[in-house]
Amino acid sequence: MTMSQDVASTSSVRCAVDIGSTIVKVARVDERGELQRQDFFQRDFALGIARQVESLLAGLGINAGDEEIAVCSSANGGLRVGIVCLTKHFSGAALRNQVLLAGANPVYVREFEEPGGDLRRVDILLVGGGIDCADADPVARRLEAFDPGQYNYGTLFFAANSYLAASFRSRFPAAVVIENPLGESLSSRVSSVFETVRRAYLDDLIYKEGVSELRGNLARGIRPTPEVVSRGFLRAVMHKSSFTIVGACLALDVGGATTDLHYTVELVREDSEVKPASGVSVARFVFTDLGIVASRDTLIMQLRGHAQLYEFLAAVLDHDVREIYRLLREGEYDPSAELLSYACLFLALDRFAKGRGPGLPIGNLGALSQIILTGGAVQNLDEAVVLRLTALLMPDGCSSPLIQVDRRYQIWVGGITWDEEPAPAG
Repeated sequence: MTMSQDVASTSSVRCAVDIGSTIVKVARVDERGELQRQDFFQRDFALGIARQVESLLAGLGINAGDEEIAVCSSANGGLRVGIVCLTKHFSGAALRNQVLLAGANPVYVREFEEPGGDLRRVDILLVGGGIDCADADPVARRLEAFDPGQYNYGTLFFAANSYLAASFRSRFPAAVVIENPLGESLSSRVSSVFETVRRAYLDDLIYKEGVSELRGNLARGIRPTPEVVSRGFLRAVMHKSSFTIVGACLALDVGGATTDLHYTVELVREDSEVKPASGVSVARFVFTDLGIVASRDTLIMQLRGHAQLYEFLAAVLDHDVREIYRLLREGEYDPSAELLSYACLFLALDRFAKGRGPGLPIGNLGALSQIILTGGAVQNLDEAVVLRLTALLMPDGCSSPLIQVDRRYQIWVGGITWDEEPAPAG
């Protein structure tokens, strides 16, 4: 990769640490935020996060007390958020965008009137809708009919019309009331839900995974890894990093629990009913059921039932395609981690092309110039195989996109070393 002329000249970060579910990654960067060296270590669950990270840094000659060290974590697989709202296109879109921006995973977006609930377990159930105004009868009536018992959640958050907060709390005393993100005029207060969910995300990581035991520089400003990757993608799109973007682009971050799709908004089809938030250049969508470890069973189930399973296997495998196809259909085949990684990117691209996901726009794969694959699950994938898989989903007559595997984690490094505060992604 060549350095863009627009890259920020300096970075205060000299070392970056990513604490994952199975791997701890340590990167050294220069004064421009460019990667100099990185090392990977298996998580030592007996030793614990704090002692392991401090030991690793000491072994690498890094003094945690003297150097500027940035830390991010996805060790708990991400915070799961359910959204119940007035409308999916306004309050639902605003809430979902802020949840994504905070690095958490929106599992569903439902309107108050939708029949039944959703019993998928979420850490936070976020209720929102309407601007702040005293004349709130339509929203009030819908909130009065709201029954949180239809949902399986940990904590209930209220982020709707502030004039209705007191009555909501009187019905549900355990609910946490936060500032309405829509304000008085659909103003989309970025700090409202974003800050609340981000703190909850980090609390979830800290108290469940022992990150809170980190000391000194390591304990300050821990960030969610998905937020860091989103920043890195945005930085590349803005031509402020060493990773070159050549046109309409998407990045797929494939991990153990989720697959995150980051895309430039020009890839959204004009006839898509769902649109990213206005004024953003990139957006993100989380496939919470596509991952090679925590989501393995649901991933295999979806792959097994896909209409193009045989074509998928023929593109990935070089032998025994018919036999593996039969065994997989019958539930008697144990796919490798590599095959599951290809499945994550194939299913994610297929869903994006069809808009199959709550809040997911319909993507125009024919407009793609570039696909970037990042994350620990894609490091051993073959670009030629990815190109064959992409061809199965591309419209006829379209040029093939450039396929790049981010083997040096440049997207992550670009995000964690970026000192600027960009406009939020959708």
